Amino acid sequence: MKHYLGLCLVLLTVAGIAAFAIQRCTSAVDHTVDSIRDAFVQVLRVQPQITMNQQVVLTQTAPIAELAVVTKDEMVTLGFTEHLELFTVQLPLTEKKLTVESIYRIKAGFDLSEPFSVEIDPVTHEVHATMPHAKILSVEQTGETKFQGEDAILNRITDADRGEILSNLNMAAHDAAQKSSLKAEAEAQVEERLKDLIQHNGQPMQIEWTDRVSKKQREIP
Repeated sequence: MKHYLGLCLVLLTVAGIAAFAIQRCTSAVDHTVDSIRDAFVQVLRVQPQITMNQQVVLTQTAPIAELAVVTKDEMVTLGFTEHLELFTVQLPLTEKKLTVESIYRIKAGFDLSEPFSVEIDPVTHEVHATMPHAKILSVEQTGETKFQGEDAILNRITDADRGEILSNLNMAAHDAAQKSSLKAEAEAQVEERLKDLIQHNGQPMQIEWTDRVSKKQREIP
């Protein structure tokens, strides 16, 4: 009888230790998931899809469609010179010049409808995040349009000239935005802030930037 009671006591002790270990492990996982979610919400206002052991722990949600991270005002200038020719020979008094400039506000950031996913290593709790590259979200003219022109006696500047160069100025502003460093700056800022927050809680983190289409685009047949 004593032997039987002793065996029961040992089994109860082992079961208690196992339950305590499982509870601690579960609490550690919950803490890791919560810290990752909170970091993404704080930095990007998006709850990423979080998986562990190939099982989805949290699904992605976002209260807004886009998030601008970097904003810059830039002066954009464009000009052209035109003259008339006869048999490839420039005619005198026909060279006109027109220049236009304005300030554009450029915003770079993230489309939050694109997938933000996080995989947590169940053993080391290392965090591997896969995130879309930053984009130019908007290019808006905010300054006054300023024209400077030099008419030619035989070739005057027209309203059509002004309309064409203004359209080209808008295209030049968008092209300058795409070629700027703003997208890289947005990614660097987000990566630094996420790593600071998550590594502060004891989880090492790696971020992989990917080119992916948005959910809306992927739903189009």
